[in-house]
Amino acid sequence: MMVNITRAKRFLTACFVVALIFSAGGAEAAEFTLKFGATVQEDSASGISMIEYFKPYVEEKSNGRIAVEIYCNSVLGGDRQMYESLQVNTLQANFGPLSVLANFAPGFSIVDAPFLFKNKETAYAALDGEFGALLAGNLPKVGMRVLGYGENAFRNISNNVRPIKTMEDMKGLKIRVMEAPVYINTMKALGANGTPMAFNELYTALQQGTVDGQDNGVVLTYTAKVYEVLKYYTFTEHCYAANAYVFSEAFLQSLPEDLLQVVRDGSLYALTNQRRLNTEMEEEFIKLIEASGVQVNHLSEEERAAWKQATAPVLDGLAGAVGPEILAAAKAVNDVYGK
Repeated sequence: MMVNITRAKRFLTACFVVALIFSAGGAEAAEFTLKFGATVQEDSASGISMIEYFKPYVEEKSNGRIAVEIYCNSVLGGDRQMYESLQVNTLQANFGPLSVLANFAPGFSIVDAPFLFKNKETAYAALDGEFGALLAGNLPKVGMRVLGYGENAFRNISNNVRPIKTMEDMKGLKIRVMEAPVYINTMKALGANGTPMAFNELYTALQQGTVDGQDNGVVLTYTAKVYEVLKYYTFTEHCYAANAYVFSEAFLQSLPEDLLQVVRDGSLYALTNQRRLNTEMEEEFIKLIEASGVQVNHLSEEERAAWKQATAPVLDGLAGAVGPEILAAAKAVNDVYGK
């Protein structure tokens, strides 16, 4: 089912206001208050999962013993700041990216490795299974716990110079990337120049030709209107960007077992719907991007295999950060969980 974006925005804005009002009143009667922060917008798949799925589920199933307050749009700070707040339990949950969580548990940095997962289904199975548990295993030692994984998107290359059909087409392109070595090294392995830059500078940089392209997924490319200053969009799917429901360990330990189970179940319920909604939005938004005049194409399976081979040293380069156990598990992930 396609998402009616205009209607969804109006509806969710109203829901968000009502949710905060009821949270403020309900918190007085509740035994526990769960403040849930995120940098995402309320009408994103991630925001909807928190507002329409997690909050009502937990409040209903706990019979009002837990009051959930949702704070989107970075009103409580950036992801790193919110993760730090989880450590001291001034915030109880954050829906944030694994790339930032890697600052607290380095094993998470492996998820940013190029071509780690061959498709979404494999990523879901791996992160929901023993691989995801391995990555999160040491997080309680630094005051946090993952209760489930969601998704941002597969990253794709879009640019203003030429369609990307082969690795040869990548040569010399200046591609804006996140400010992390794994992304810079991935572009270098593909023959491009990875250019670290804050996301809020990207639109102008593309407009003025400071960079030739970017490597964001469909939803962000559309909602941030970056497609307006792009000519070509290629489904390279070179990196799977994941995020997670991350909770304060102190908060979870303060809950009786029955309420802890409610929070666990509510997280999985919400994240299942977050993935579904994100996929629906991708399907809708790529049609809108293409209708705007952007040329859209996909890498062939043969070319994708060549890109994976070329970027394999980037995965090996993470060995020092993640350790041999996680590296070995990552290399086997498609064989173990492949769909």
